[in-house]
Parts: sequence; structure tokens; C-alpha cells
Amino acid sequence: MNNLTPVVKNLILLNILVFVACLIYGEDLTNLLAMHYPTNPEFKPWQLVTHMFTHGGIFHILFNMYALYSFGAILENERVLGSKRFAFLYLFSGLGAIAFHLAINAGMAYYYAGTIFFNNETVLPAHLSKSAVDSLSQIYYASLVGASGAIYGLLAAFGYLFPNAPLAFMFIPVPIKAKYMIPLVIIGFDIMFAQTGIGNIAHTAHIGGALFGFLLVLFWNKTNKKTFY
Repeated sequence: MNNLTPVVKNLILLNILVFVACLIYGEDLTNLLAMHYPTNPEFKPWQLVTHMFTHGGIFHILFNMYALYSFGAILENERVLGSKRFAFLYLFSGLGAIAFHLAINAGMAYYYAGTIFFNNETVLPAHLSKSAVDSLSQIYYASLVGASGAIYGLLAAFGYLFPNAPLAFMFIPVPIKAKYMIPLVIIGFDIMFAQTGIGNIAHTAHIGGALFGFLLVLFWNKTNKKTFY
């Protein structure tokens, strides 16, 4: 930990502290910190931020913190982004991820129910299929936790800033350049599964985090602003 950059170190420690607190206080605390659909009575405004520091299990937090450690220390280096700009990128990507996720869910709700402000008492159109009703139920009752949206913003930023860096992926035996690995394998994977709805993963949050992270470093590069250093 002594070799980590300051923001990465503090982010890892904060995520660990929240994880331990949730282990101690149980599902009540996890549910209080997790992100809920805004019309769900369990929703609280602080969840827009706290869900980014809450995780659903040991492997969930280990995977996210390993990714934060692997890419974050490189990006936070003063010769790349620096600590202030890196911290802004992390939070901007995380908030962008949840905004994109909520926007997609709201769009689906409007398409199926005719309103984004639906709840468990909303009268649904009679012609809706079972899959549509199940989708609405998933949107309304599901809770979201994890730093993955912010992590995907770091991945996109890394791919933009270090396009020729070789990356190894667990299911691919040879290293692939970041400019191919990140958009085609990682982001492409989420786009595919977001459409099929397979898995208990917020793929749309991953896509949103990557999109916002990429756009931010693109903006910084094009404008050459130094405000966040």
C-alpha cells in the first residue's frame, strides 16, 4: 500500500471500510447505501454516491479494487493526470455511469408503462408481455452497488491515453493492445449482455462509466486545460 498513489490508496481504503461496515451491520446498511430506482421508497439521494463504495461480496470488491490498483496508479501519476484530475475522473465516471443507467431504465419504463414515475401500484397496459412486466419489476425493485462504473471510466481513459499498451485478459492467452482490448472485448461484452439482459450485472452502468470517462479525457486532451492539476 505504501507504493500506491494517494487517491488510489484512499479509494481502496474507503471501499474496504464500507465493505467491512456492511459485513458488520448486514443487509440493512447495504440496502441503505445501494442505489434504488428513484420512485422506489427505498431510494435516498445520497445513494447516487454511496453505491460506488458499496459491494455485494468478496469477489466483487476484490475484482474492482484490483482494477483500481492496476490502472489507477498509472493514471494518477503526475506525468499523466495527477491526483486532482484523477479524482475528478473517478467521480465523474461513477456519477456518469449511474446517470446513464437510470436514463436507460427510465426510457424502458416509459416505453412499457407510459411513465418514468411508475411504482408497484401503477396500472400497466393490458397488452404487456410477461417479459416486459418482469423488466419493469427488475427496474423498480433492483438495487445497484459497486465501483464498476467508475472503474470502466478509468479503463476508457487508459485506453485513450495508452492505446498501444499490451493488456492480458483472463480468457485470452495473448496480450492485446489497449485500444483493441478495452472497446472490443470489455465494452463490447457489456453492450452484448446489456441487450440480452443476461447476468445480475448492471452492464448499462459499465457502458455509461466508460463513455463519460472517455469523453472527459478527450475533452481535456483537446482543450489542454490544466485546471485539475
